[in-house]
Amino acid sequence: TTRRSSRLILVDEMLNIRDIQFAYGSVQVLHDVSLEVPKGRVVCLMGRNGVGKTTLIRNIVGLEKPSNGSITFAGVNVANQPAHARIRGGMALVPQGRMIFPKLTVTENLRVGLAGRPDGGRTVPGEVFELFPVLKEMGQRRGGDLSGGQQQQLAIGRALVGEPRLLLLDEPTEGIQPNIIQEIGRVLKYLTTEKDMTILLVEQYVDFIKEFGDRYYIMNRGRVVANGDTPQLSEAIVRQHLSV
Repeated sequence: TTRRSSRLILVDEMLNIRDIQFAYGSVQVLHDVSLEVPKGRVVCLMGRNGVGKTTLIRNIVGLEKPSNGSITFAGVNVANQPAHARIRGGMALVPQGRMIFPKLTVTENLRVGLAGRPDGGRTVPGEVFELFPVLKEMGQRRGGDLSGGQQQQLAIGRALVGEPRLLLLDEPTEGIQPNIIQEIGRVLKYLTTEKDMTILLVEQYVDFIKEFGDRYYIMNRGRVVANGDTPQLSEAIVRQHLSV
């Protein structure tokens, strides 16, 4: 296929990763990883445990620095930018394990997300409560008192407070009850189709990916080994790359 011009990349892609390499000391974790995340789409990053998915997410958001390669976000190579600059530029991360503040109330947890707003806004957008009504109902509860599913909704809500253009989620369905998994999936689809947000998520749950994802990438041993549109995610591909 013909390489698209950089002008088209700016229009079509919110995130473009080229030839990322990263090592922890002498252990090479990412080997020339490349992927594209089109604007307004849900792209799913798959793979067995320990293949480098979370490390890639940490490189994208600026918590780790690649030794080689480019990370182009909204047309700008951000590979040398610190994490706070990328957050201010429109990225948001929902980390694996949720990482909410258990001693703070739900409302206080949400206000933490205001630090990422480039406009300096000090009010939690009302739409966060429309997407996740439980956060309004439990506003004065401490984060640590919520169920796992409610904590995940809180973690996503906190990320959305900054009104990001690119939302990164690391295993959002892990340990979550099925009804809340469905609710999270519906919210992600709403954000992309109605708000033109772009989403990259690490996910193991194949049914979730097929229902809510637009594209997939599969990693193994620090490399991308398969990718395509989610309707093409066949049982054979799942068996080859994901079965334990």
